[in-house]
Formats: sequence, structure tokens, C-alpha cells
Amino acid sequence: MISVVAHIFAYDVVIVGAGPAGLAAAVYARKRLLDTLVLSMDIGGQILQTEHIDNYLGYLETDGIKLAAAFENQARISGAEFVTAEVKRIEKDGDLFRVHSTAGVFYGRAVIVTGGRKPRKLCVPGEDQLLGRGVNISLKCDLDRMAGKTVAIVGGGNTALQRAELLSYKASKVYLIHRREEFRGDEATLVRVKAIPNVELLLNTVIIEMKGGVCLESVVVKNLKTGLEQEFKVDTLFLDIGRDVKLDYVEHLVKRDPAGKVITDKFGRTSCEGLFAAGDITDTPYAQVIIAAGQGAAAALTAYSYIKKKPIVMLY
Repeated sequence: MISVVAHIFAYDVVIVGAGPAGLAAAVYARKRLLDTLVLSMDIGGQILQTEHIDNYLGYLETDGIKLAAAFENQARISGAEFVTAEVKRIEKDGDLFRVHSTAGVFYGRAVIVTGGRKPRKLCVPGEDQLLGRGVNISLKCDLDRMAGKTVAIVGGGNTALQRAELLSYKASKVYLIHRREEFRGDEATLVRVKAIPNVELLLNTVIIEMKGGVCLESVVVKNLKTGLEQEFKVDTLFLDIGRDVKLDYVEHLVKRDPAGKVITDKFGRTSCEGLFAAGDITDTPYAQVIIAAGQGAAAALTAYSYIKKKPIVMLY
């Protein structure tokens, strides 16, 4: 279905992002024999930082890197084309989309947006100076390097809970710091973490300062209920506090909710005809790998139905 005029190619569908949603969309688009291009800076997205996955159907236990590799392999075997690039802006001209990226301009009859989140920071004194020097943002850790160390983890979701459980096998002490009383992660994981002797939960607590010279040495925390401030010696800190939506490349085309996420219907359609969205950048309340993959599949199938009704665009 590719139209070629004056060496300009129009793909049937251009997919932005190569996390679970984008890769599932690629597989399902190719099942419908759509010429498919995937644009992304990495392959796997946020699951690359997930240490332990035990809730993806068909996998009793795996990690994010292995699962992402399986997704990628299936998408490549299906015939999807991949280009490593950051998407800067998407424009629509009639029934055709122009996708501007660091690798050039690509054209598509439909676009599926799945990427556009960046890790959050705490924005406290010492954080920027110590990033990469003991302070890590959503980074997969080397377990052997954590042996015998004191580690702090900030967060209340599955990523933070799973990291605390994993690090407890190597680290001498793990502080799990959460600004609320209740966690957002799975109850089963939380039960296991609470039973680990060298994991200490610091609830209703926030970090107000990070200290160190060449590398991180300690963190200052404050209890939000009592106002008590304490300083803890820490060798390594992991910030697992989620990601903010960053969709400046497409915000002019779609309606978004107050959190900045793209509003979609159950088929992945956005307010812009021909532009679809899937995954954690949408207004779904569930940030789960299996849900993102399902949304990607639905978006691809809906894009196929949309493309079938449109004439092939000739480029000059």
C-alpha cells in the first residue's frame, strides 16, 4: 500500500514509541499487511527498568529486558521497519501525516502515538549535582554493585516495591521512602516486602535534601505528619516515582486530560482523525504492560479500518 512519487514514501502507519503498546501495534498492523514504521529512541520503553515481572500472561516470571526483547523480535519477524529517532513534531495535511524526527521526515496515512514520558525528579537540593553519582532515576541496577550497601528507594508503586524486594538480597539495608501511608503497588508484593527484615518502610515521608561530595553520602527526610527531620547515611538512591507526560510533538493535534494524557475512546481513536494513541500516555488509569499491549493492538486494528476507507494519497 506504499505510494511512491519522486522518491517520497508514505507508510500506511507510523508508530511513535517502541514500548509494549508500540510493539504490539506494530505486530497487529503487520498482521493486516500494513506498511509499518516504528520510530523510537529505544526499544522496550519503561519496562526496560522493570526488574521483575510476574503478571504478564504466559510468563510466570521474567524481567523487562527479556520481555521487551521478545516483543521486539516478534515485531521484526512480522515485517515492521524500525528507525532510531526522536520525534519532534507531527503535522497533518489533509489525509496525510508528516512526522518530523531527528532521522528526517516520514509520511504516514495514519499515526499511532505511544511514546512521550520522561522520568520525574524530586527537585530538591543536591539532586541535580548527584545524578549519576549515587542518585538514579528509573534505572535498572547492577545487583552485584549493591552488595553490602545501604540503599534508599523513593516510590509507592510496583517498580519501587519490586526494586526493594530485589535489592534486599544484596544490600545490607534498604529504605523504602513513600510520601503516603498506602502503596499503589500490588498487595501480594507489598506483603512480601513488609516481611523482609532488612527493608525499612519510611511512610508519610519525603526527601528534602541529598548530600554528598564526589557521590551521594546521605539524604535528609521529613515526616509529613510529625514534621520530624532525620538524616540517613545512604550509598545509592533510586527514584521510582513515575513519569510525566511529554507530548509537545503532538499536543496541537489532540485533546488531553488535566494530567496531559491523550484522551482516547476504547478503540484508541483521538480527537484527530487518523491519529491514534495507546499505552501510558493515554487517559487509561492502569499503567500495566498487558493493558498497554492490548491498547496497542486495538489501535492498530482501528487504524487498519480507518485506512481501508481512505484513498491512497499521492505525493509530489
